[in-house]
Amino acid sequence: MEPDQFKKILTRYADGLANEEEKQLIAAWYDSYDQENEAAVFSDSLEEELIRKEMQQAILNHRNPPEIRKFSFRQYYKYAAVLAIAIAAVFLGKPFLKKPVKPNSEQDFRVIETYAGEYKKVTLEDLTVIQMNPGTRLRIPLQFAKLKDRTVYMDQGLAFFEVAKDPHHPFVVHSGQIKTLVLGTKFALSTEKATLTEVSVSEGKVRVSNGTQVLDDLIPGKKLRYNSKNEQWKVSNFAIREHNVWFQKVINLNHASFNELAKIIAINYGVKIRSGNKHTATYVYNLQIRSTRSLTETLKIICSVHQNKYRRTGNEIVIY
Repeated sequence: MEPDQFKKILTRYADGLANEEEKQLIAAWYDSYDQENEAAVFSDSLEEELIRKEMQQAILNHRNPPEIRKFSFRQYYKYAAVLAIAIAAVFLGKPFLKKPVKPNSEQDFRVIETYAGEYKKVTLEDLTVIQMNPGTRLRIPLQFAKLKDRTVYMDQGLAFFEVAKDPHHPFVVHSGQIKTLVLGTKFALSTEKATLTEVSVSEGKVRVSNGTQVLDDLIPGKKLRYNSKNEQWKVSNFAIREHNVWFQKVINLNHASFNELAKIIAINYGVKIRSGNKHTATYVYNLQIRSTRSLTETLKIICSVHQNKYRRTGNEIVIY
């Protein structure tokens, strides 16, 4: 029998597919080894030995197949999910990997500022008009028109608001600790970085709160002054005609101290005023500061109140 033919018989025998004649042939071949007699199926002993070893190995492989390590996808699901998110982020503009934007960061606002001697009139998208005095800083949300509440932030300065009526979208001004809520009205707001905030109303009604409680509901002719240092406030009367100065660019000083006068001059003219003696520092002033006047004209008026003189050195003015 040809070796190739006998190999095929061995393969069928190992796979359990051999017929009776082939099974008998294989059995006779095994018996020949047990009885140490040569089988007549091979003419060459070396060839027979080679076939015998191949057959044994084939049978062993069939009976004891090598262990196939099973691969489980379950333990990799979590890694696959993370990878899927990362890939999606790359192709979809990285929405999962972007850092959250702070709601109150500068990039969310349009910042409007006025400097020494500068006045500005700002009209918002809802047609609300804001008259800004020198030294005022406002922040208007870029999404102002889409917000449920029309919100504005006033960091410092002095401004007059003519709020367009819209009962469904209240108008809110945040200034330090103070929150001013209106539906449609005219009011003035002044705030200093240090402690003081003042709200005065000439038309309509506004609600003033400090974040923890409602301080008062102001009506025309009423003003509220709040000190954030001690959280105390006071409501008093004022003449509504005082608000007319916003359209004339006029600041009224009523019993203003020398320090208050100095602040107004610094805001309007960008110069520093200081007292040249102990008496000047105690003076109070009742006068109007008009932006249409030159600094020299204004200084002459200031000095005329208490018969003072002044001298100027660079950006500093001394009243004595």
